[in-house]
Amino acid sequence: MSTTNIGLVDSTELHHVFESLMMFRSEGINVPGITVFCQHGRRKWLVIAKEFTIVITGDSADFTGAYKLPLTIVANAGRPRAAAGAVEFTIRDGMVTASSSLGTQTLPCNSVPMPKLERTAVSRARATAQLGGKELLYTIFSGANPPFETNMVDDDDDERKTPDHFLLRIEDGQLHVSSDWTGARLYLMRAHTSAITTGAGQIKVDPDMLNIIYNCVDEDSTWTLSYDGKESLDIVLESDTHYIVAKMVIAPAAKLHERVVKILEREQFDFHTTAGGPIGVRHDGVVISLDFFQRDGDAAPLVRLSTVVTRDANESGDLLREINAHNQSGSVTRLWFDNGAVHLAIDVLPDNLMGLAQRLRLLSNEAGRLRGVLDPFAAESALPPKRRTRRRTTKPKVQPEVWD
Repeated sequence: MSTTNIGLVDSTELHHVFESLMMFRSEGINVPGITVFCQHGRRKWLVIAKEFTIVITGDSADFTGAYKLPLTIVANAGRPRAAAGAVEFTIRDGMVTASSSLGTQTLPCNSVPMPKLERTAVSRARATAQLGGKELLYTIFSGANPPFETNMVDDDDDERKTPDHFLLRIEDGQLHVSSDWTGARLYLMRAHTSAITTGAGQIKVDPDMLNIIYNCVDEDSTWTLSYDGKESLDIVLESDTHYIVAKMVIAPAAKLHERVVKILEREQFDFHTTAGGPIGVRHDGVVISLDFFQRDGDAAPLVRLSTVVTRDANESGDLLREINAHNQSGSVTRLWFDNGAVHLAIDVLPDNLMGLAQRLRLLSNEAGRLRGVLDPFAAESALPPKRRTRRRTTKPKVQPEVWD
C-alpha cells in the first residue's frame, strides 16, 4: 500500500482547526470526523454538522484523495502545548499518523469521496459587511453577549427571561448588533461599527451563533459577514482561511413549519411535505393545502389552510351571492372565487396552533357541506363580463399543487 503525505501542518493552521473542533465539543454537537483534502494546491479541512459547515484553508499541499480523520488526532496536534511546532500527517493502510518533535500518534482513518464545496450564491438581496476581526468580535460581544449583571441578583426569579435571539443589521457602511434583555429586567444592548457594506437588511440570529464567532473568528484577519436581507436561511462568515455557513437564522415562517409538521405527526394526519414548503393534508377525501406566509414587519407569520370546494365553476350571480352570504355569516372560514374555482380557507396564527387539528377537520367538513350547496350555482351561466378599460393582466393565483 502507498503512503499519502498530507503535508507538514504549522501551529497556526492547527490552532484554527482545533478552535473549531473545541466549539463543537463544548456545545455537545456530534461531529463524526474531519475531512482533509487538497484543492487548488491548498490543504482544506472540512467539518459538517447539522447547523454548521466549516471549511478551513491551510498552506500549500499536493496530495490526492480525501480522508476522514478522527477528531482526536487533529485536536491533539493543535491543542495548546500538545505538540512542538509543526506536525506531519501521513496515511497508510487505513491509519493516520501525526508526527512531531515530541513523538507520534496513530489512529484509524477512512478514505472518502472528494467533497463538493458549494458556495452561497451572490445576489442583490444579500447584505454584506466587510471588517476586521477585532472590530467584528468587539461589536458582537458588545451587542449580543449577556450583560455583565446577568445572574447578579439577590433572589431566584423564574420570570426573568433571556432573549431567544439577537439582531444583526447591515446598512449604510455600518454593522449593527443588538439584543433585548428587558425580559431579564436589565436593558437593551446596542453596538455598531464601521464596515464596507453592500445591500441592507436585518435578521434574527440564534444566540448559539455566538459560540462559533468567538471560537473561529481570527482577530488579525479581514472578515466578510453576509446574509439574505429579505429571507435569509443562513449566515456566511468568510476570511482568507475560513468559510463558515451557519444555519442559525431564526426564520419565523420556517419555525412555524416545523411546529406544524410535529402536530400533524402527533395527530396522525395523512400528509405530504417538503422542507419549508407547502404541506398537503388529505382528510376524509378532502385535500387541504397548508401554506406559510411571513407578514410585513415584525408581525407573526401565519399558516393558511385552504382547499378547492368546486372546480370548473362559472361565475354566476347566485354563486357570488352564496359566497358573500357565507363570508358575512361570521364563520371562521372564508370563501372566494378565483380562476374558475371556489376556494375555502382558514388562517391560523402561531399562538393558535393548539387548535390546528380542529381547524383542519372543520375545513374538511365545511368543504364537503359547501360542495353540495355551491355546485348547482357553479353550473349556472356566468355573468356577462363587465366592460372595463384595457389594462395589463396579472397571472391568476391558484391553489398550489402539493399532492401528487
